[in-house]
Amino acid sequence: MTSHFIAKPPSPVKWNAIPQYLRRMGQSVAYIIWQIVVPFKSRPDEIEPLPEPDPSITVSESHVKQCQWIFDQAESRRVNLEQKAQSTFSLMVFLVPLLASIFVFILSRGTTSRTLFLTSVLAVISASFLLLGFISAVRAVAVKGGETLFLNSVIDESGQFRKYSESFHARGLLYCASMNTAMNDHIAQFVKGAHILTAAAVVVLLVAAIPASIALSTAPTSPVQTQIVGPVTFSSPELISLSGDVAAMKKEIEKLSSAKATEGELKLLEQKIQKLDEKLGRIQRVAPANPSKNGKTP
Repeated sequence: MTSHFIAKPPSPVKWNAIPQYLRRMGQSVAYIIWQIVVPFKSRPDEIEPLPEPDPSITVSESHVKQCQWIFDQAESRRVNLEQKAQSTFSLMVFLVPLLASIFVFILSRGTTSRTLFLTSVLAVISASFLLLGFISAVRAVAVKGGETLFLNSVIDESGQFRKYSESFHARGLLYCASMNTAMNDHIAQFVKGAHILTAAAVVVLLVAAIPASIALSTAPTSPVQTQIVGPVTFSSPELISLSGDVAAMKKEIEKLSSAKATEGELKLLEQKIQKLDEKLGRIQRVAPANPSKNGKTP
Protein backbone atom coordinates (compact mmCIF):
# COMPACT_ATOMS: atom_id res chain seq x y z
CA MET A 1 0.00 0.00 0.00
CA THR A 2 1.43 3.40 -0.99
CA SER A 3 1.59 6.43 1.26
CA HIS A 4 -1.11 8.14 -0.83
CA PHE A 5 -3.75 6.10 0.98
CA ILE A 6 -2.46 6.84 4.50
CA ALA A 7 -3.88 9.91 6.19
CA LYS A 8 -1.42 12.47 7.58
CA PRO A 9 -1.82 14.74 10.63
CA PRO A 10 -3.31 18.19 10.03
CA SER A 11 -0.80 20.68 8.65
CA PRO A 12 -0.09 23.96 10.50
CA VAL A 13 -1.82 27.16 9.49
CA LYS A 14 0.19 29.34 7.11
CA TRP A 15 1.63 32.55 8.52
CA ASN A 16 -0.40 34.83 6.29
CA ALA A 17 -3.61 33.04 7.35
CA ILE A 18 -3.00 33.33 11.12
CA PRO A 19 -4.89 36.66 11.55
CA GLN A 20 -7.92 35.22 9.80
CA TYR A 21 -7.65 32.05 11.87
CA LEU A 22 -7.45 34.05 15.14
CA ARG A 23 -10.46 36.13 14.07
CA ARG A 24 -12.51 32.99 13.48
CA MET A 25 -11.37 31.60 16.81
CA GLY A 26 -12.47 34.80 18.58
CA GLN A 27 -15.85 34.58 16.88
CA SER A 28 -16.14 30.96 17.98
CA VAL A 29 -15.40 31.89 21.61
CA ALA A 30 -17.97 34.70 21.45
CA TYR A 31 -20.53 32.24 20.09
CA ILE A 32 -19.73 29.77 22.88
CA ILE A 33 -20.24 32.43 25.57
CA TRP A 34 -23.47 33.56 23.87
CA GLN A 35 -24.72 29.98 23.72
CA ILE A 36 -24.20 29.45 27.46
CA VAL A 37 -26.79 32.05 28.48
CA VAL A 38 -29.34 31.45 25.69
CA PRO A 39 -32.18 28.94 26.23
CA PHE A 40 -32.76 26.26 23.60
CA LYS A 41 -35.52 23.84 22.73
CA SER A 42 -35.49 20.42 24.34
CA ARG A 43 -35.02 18.59 21.03
CA PRO A 44 -33.89 19.36 17.46
CA ASP A 45 -36.34 20.38 14.78
CA GLU A 46 -38.03 17.58 12.90
CA ILE A 47 -36.26 16.42 9.79
CA GLU A 48 -38.08 15.85 6.51
CA PRO A 49 -39.63 12.41 6.11
CA LEU A 50 -37.37 9.85 4.55
CA PRO A 51 -38.36 9.00 0.96
CA GLU A 52 -40.30 5.85 0.34
CA PRO A 53 -38.08 2.86 -0.42
CA ASP A 54 -37.69 1.65 -3.95
CA PRO A 55 -39.71 -1.59 -4.34
CA SER A 56 -37.05 -2.94 -6.66
CA ILE A 57 -34.43 -2.79 -3.89
CA THR A 58 -34.67 -5.47 -1.27
CA VAL A 59 -33.59 -4.35 2.21
CA SER A 60 -31.68 -7.18 3.79
CA GLU A 61 -30.54 -7.92 7.34
CA SER A 62 -27.13 -6.45 6.48
CA HIS A 63 -28.78 -3.07 5.82
CA VAL A 64 -30.49 -3.24 9.20
CA LYS A 65 -27.19 -4.05 10.93
CA GLN A 66 -25.51 -1.11 9.25
CA CYS A 67 -28.30 1.22 10.32
CA GLN A 68 -28.08 -0.20 13.86
CA TRP A 69 -24.32 0.53 13.87
CA ILE A 70 -24.95 4.13 12.85
CA PHE A 71 -27.48 4.47 15.65
CA ASP A 72 -25.05 2.97 18.19
CA GLN A 73 -22.29 5.35 17.09
CA ALA A 74 -24.50 8.32 17.89
CA GLU A 75 -25.28 6.87 21.33
CA SER A 76 -21.63 6.16 22.15
CA ARG A 77 -20.65 9.69 21.11
CA ARG A 78 -23.20 11.12 23.49
CA VAL A 79 -21.82 9.06 26.38
CA ASN A 80 -18.30 10.18 25.53
CA LEU A 81 -19.31 13.84 25.50
CA GLU A 82 -21.01 13.56 28.87
CA GLN A 83 -17.91 11.90 30.35
CA LYS A 84 -15.74 14.76 29.08
CA ALA A 85 -18.07 17.28 30.68
CA GLN A 86 -17.99 15.42 33.98
CA SER A 87 -14.17 15.24 33.94
CA THR A 88 -14.10 19.04 33.71
CA PHE A 89 -15.73 19.25 37.13
CA SER A 90 -12.66 17.68 38.77
CA LEU A 91 -10.48 20.52 37.47
CA MET A 92 -13.03 23.08 38.65
CA VAL A 93 -13.00 21.54 42.14
CA PHE A 94 -9.23 22.11 42.17
CA LEU A 95 -9.48 25.73 40.97
CA VAL A 96 -12.19 26.96 43.34
CA PRO A 97 -10.04 26.66 46.52
CA LEU A 98 -7.17 28.45 44.75
CA LEU A 99 -9.41 31.37 43.81
CA ALA A 100 -10.83 31.48 47.33
CA SER A 101 -7.28 31.57 48.75
CA ILE A 102 -6.36 34.51 46.52
CA PHE A 103 -9.45 36.46 47.61
CA VAL A 104 -8.70 35.73 51.29
CA PHE A 105 -5.10 36.86 50.76
CA ILE A 106 -6.21 40.14 49.19
CA LEU A 107 -8.77 40.87 51.90
CA SER A 108 -6.34 39.99 54.69
CA ARG A 109 -3.80 42.53 53.42
CA GLY A 110 -6.32 45.35 53.57
CA THR A 111 -4.26 47.56 51.26
CA THR A 112 -4.86 49.31 47.94
CA SER A 113 -1.47 48.71 46.32
CA ARG A 114 -1.36 48.37 42.54
CA THR A 115 -0.10 44.79 42.62
CA LEU A 116 -2.93 43.61 44.84
CA PHE A 117 -5.45 45.57 42.78
CA LEU A 118 -4.18 43.87 39.63
CA THR A 119 -4.34 40.51 41.40
CA SER A 120 -7.94 41.11 42.45
CA VAL A 121 -8.96 42.11 38.91
CA LEU A 122 -7.37 39.01 37.41
CA ALA A 123 -8.91 36.81 40.10
CA VAL A 124 -12.37 38.20 39.30
CA ILE A 125 -11.83 37.53 35.59
CA SER A 126 -10.67 33.98 36.33
CA ALA A 127 -13.68 33.40 38.58
CA SER A 128 -15.99 34.68 35.82
CA PHE A 129 -14.47 32.30 33.28
CA LEU A 130 -14.74 29.45 35.78
CA LEU A 131 -18.39 30.24 36.47
CA LEU A 132 -19.25 30.30 32.77
CA GLY A 133 -17.37 27.03 32.26
CA PHE A 134 -19.28 25.47 35.14
CA ILE A 135 -22.62 26.53 33.64
CA SER A 136 -21.55 25.16 30.26
CA ALA A 137 -20.55 21.81 31.79
CA VAL A 138 -23.82 21.61 33.72
CA ARG A 139 -25.83 22.23 30.55
CA ALA A 140 -23.80 19.57 28.76
CA VAL A 141 -24.64 16.87 31.32
CA ALA A 142 -28.22 18.01 31.86
CA VAL A 143 -30.95 15.52 31.01
CA LYS A 144 -31.85 15.83 27.34
CA GLY A 145 -34.25 13.82 25.29
CA GLY A 146 -32.91 11.28 22.84
CA GLU A 147 -34.65 9.49 20.03
CA THR A 148 -34.97 5.70 20.05
CA LEU A 149 -37.28 3.07 18.66
CA PHE A 150 -40.23 2.45 20.94
CA LEU A 151 -43.76 1.07 20.77
CA ASN A 152 -44.63 2.67 17.45
CA SER A 153 -41.92 0.62 15.78
CA VAL A 154 -43.76 -2.64 16.50
CA ILE A 155 -47.39 -1.57 17.12
CA ASP A 156 -49.61 0.32 14.71
CA GLU A 157 -52.32 2.91 15.46
CA SER A 158 -54.92 0.24 16.20
CA GLY A 159 -52.70 -1.46 18.79
CA GLN A 160 -51.93 -4.46 16.60
CA PHE A 161 -48.43 -5.73 15.91
CA ARG A 162 -46.97 -4.53 12.67
CA LYS A 163 -45.76 -6.97 10.09
CA TYR A 164 -42.00 -6.90 10.43
CA SER A 165 -40.24 -5.06 7.64
CA GLU A 166 -36.48 -4.59 7.36
CA SER A 167 -37.09 -1.39 5.45
CA PHE A 168 -39.32 0.08 8.17
CA HIS A 169 -36.85 -0.96 10.88
CA ALA A 170 -33.84 0.51 9.07
CA ARG A 171 -35.64 3.78 8.31
CA GLY A 172 -36.57 4.13 12.00
CA LEU A 173 -32.97 3.62 13.08
CA LEU A 174 -31.72 6.20 10.58
CA TYR A 175 -34.30 8.74 11.76
CA CYS A 176 -33.26 8.29 15.40
CA ALA A 177 -29.56 8.46 14.49
CA SER A 178 -30.07 11.72 12.59
CA MET A 179 -31.95 13.37 15.49
CA ASN A 180 -29.45 12.12 18.07
CA THR A 181 -26.50 13.35 16.03
CA ALA A 182 -28.00 16.84 15.95
CA MET A 183 -28.42 16.72 19.73
CA ASN A 184 -24.84 15.48 20.13
CA ASP A 185 -23.57 18.43 18.09
CA HIS A 186 -25.47 20.70 20.46
CA ILE A 187 -23.95 19.01 23.53
CA ALA A 188 -20.49 19.15 21.96
CA GLN A 189 -20.69 22.95 21.86
CA PHE A 190 -21.29 23.06 25.62
CA VAL A 191 -18.43 20.63 26.27
CA LYS A 192 -16.14 22.70 24.07
CA GLY A 193 -17.18 25.84 25.93
CA ALA A 194 -16.51 24.21 29.30
CA HIS A 195 -13.00 23.18 28.22
CA ILE A 196 -12.09 26.54 26.65
CA LEU A 197 -13.42 28.64 29.55
CA THR A 198 -11.81 26.42 32.18
CA ALA A 199 -8.48 26.65 30.34
CA ALA A 200 -8.86 30.45 30.20
CA ALA A 201 -9.55 30.50 33.95
CA VAL A 202 -6.35 28.53 34.59
CA VAL A 203 -4.26 30.88 32.43
CA VAL A 204 -5.65 34.01 34.10
CA LEU A 205 -5.16 32.43 37.53
CA LEU A 206 -1.51 31.73 36.77
CA VAL A 207 -1.04 35.33 35.63
CA ALA A 208 -2.73 36.55 38.83
CA ALA A 209 -0.30 34.51 40.92
CA ILE A 210 2.63 36.64 39.68
CA PRO A 211 1.60 40.00 41.25
CA ALA A 212 0.28 38.15 44.30
CA SER A 213 3.68 36.56 44.91
CA ILE A 214 5.38 39.94 44.43
CA ALA A 215 3.07 41.57 46.96
CA LEU A 216 3.62 38.73 49.41
CA SER A 217 7.42 38.90 49.14
CA THR A 218 7.61 42.69 49.56
CA ALA A 219 4.97 43.06 52.27
CA PRO A 220 6.38 43.84 55.76
CA THR A 221 5.80 41.25 58.43
CA SER A 222 3.14 42.21 60.95
CA PRO A 223 4.14 42.44 64.64
CA VAL A 224 3.42 39.40 66.73
CA GLN A 225 0.91 39.85 69.54
CA THR A 226 1.22 37.74 72.68
CA GLN A 227 -1.69 37.09 74.99
CA ILE A 228 -0.85 36.81 78.70
CA VAL A 229 -3.39 34.98 80.81
CA GLY A 230 -2.95 34.72 84.60
CA PRO A 231 0.15 35.35 86.66
CA VAL A 232 3.61 35.02 85.15
CA THR A 233 6.53 33.68 87.18
CA PHE A 234 10.02 34.97 86.34
CA SER A 235 13.07 33.01 87.37
CA SER A 236 16.63 34.37 87.22
CA PRO A 237 19.90 33.87 89.15
CA GLU A 238 19.50 37.30 90.80
CA LEU A 239 16.04 36.46 92.13
CA ILE A 240 17.21 33.11 93.42
CA SER A 241 20.13 34.80 95.19
CA LEU A 242 17.84 37.44 96.69
CA SER A 243 15.48 34.78 97.95
CA GLY A 244 18.42 33.00 99.61
CA ASP A 245 19.51 36.22 101.34
CA VAL A 246 16.03 36.73 102.73
CA ALA A 247 15.98 33.20 104.08
CA ALA A 248 19.37 33.74 105.71
CA MET A 249 18.19 36.97 107.32
CA LYS A 250 15.19 35.22 108.74
CA LYS A 251 17.45 32.68 110.39
CA GLU A 252 19.59 35.45 111.89
CA ILE A 253 16.49 37.11 113.30
CA GLU A 254 15.55 33.92 115.02
CA LYS A 255 19.04 33.77 116.57
CA LEU A 256 18.91 37.43 117.62
CA SER A 257 15.52 37.01 119.21
CA SER A 258 17.02 34.56 121.66
CA ALA A 259 20.22 36.58 122.26
CA LYS A 260 21.23 40.18 123.09
CA ALA A 261 19.09 42.20 120.58
CA THR A 262 16.50 44.58 122.00
CA GLU A 263 12.86 44.27 121.19
CA GLY A 264 12.80 47.53 119.19
CA GLU A 265 15.71 46.49 117.01
CA LEU A 266 14.07 43.17 116.31
CA LYS A 267 10.79 44.76 115.28
CA LEU A 268 12.57 47.24 113.02
CA LEU A 269 14.52 44.46 111.38
CA GLU A 270 11.39 42.40 110.91
CA GLN A 271 9.67 45.32 109.21
CA LYS A 272 12.57 45.72 106.77
CA ILE A 273 12.56 42.06 106.00
CA GLN A 274 8.81 42.08 105.48
CA LYS A 275 9.09 44.93 103.00
CA LEU A 276 11.90 43.12 101.22
CA ASP A 277 9.84 39.98 101.07
CA GLU A 278 6.85 41.86 99.62
CA LYS A 279 9.07 43.46 97.01
CA LEU A 280 10.41 40.07 96.06
CA GLY A 281 6.88 38.72 95.70
CA ARG A 282 5.96 41.56 93.35
CA ILE A 283 8.99 40.79 91.19
CA GLN A 284 8.26 37.05 91.00
CA ARG A 285 4.57 37.41 90.17
CA VAL A 286 3.48 40.04 87.67
CA ALA A 287 -0.09 40.19 86.37
CA PRO A 288 -0.90 41.76 82.94
CA ALA A 289 -1.77 45.39 83.31
CA ASN A 290 -4.54 47.22 81.38
CA PRO A 291 -5.62 44.33 79.15
CA SER A 292 -7.44 45.16 75.93
CA LYS A 293 -10.98 44.04 75.12
CA ASN A 294 -9.83 40.99 73.25
CA GLY A 295 -7.40 40.03 76.00
CA LYS A 296 -4.29 40.81 73.91
CA THR A 297 -1.37 43.04 74.84
CA PRO A 298 1.36 44.16 72.47
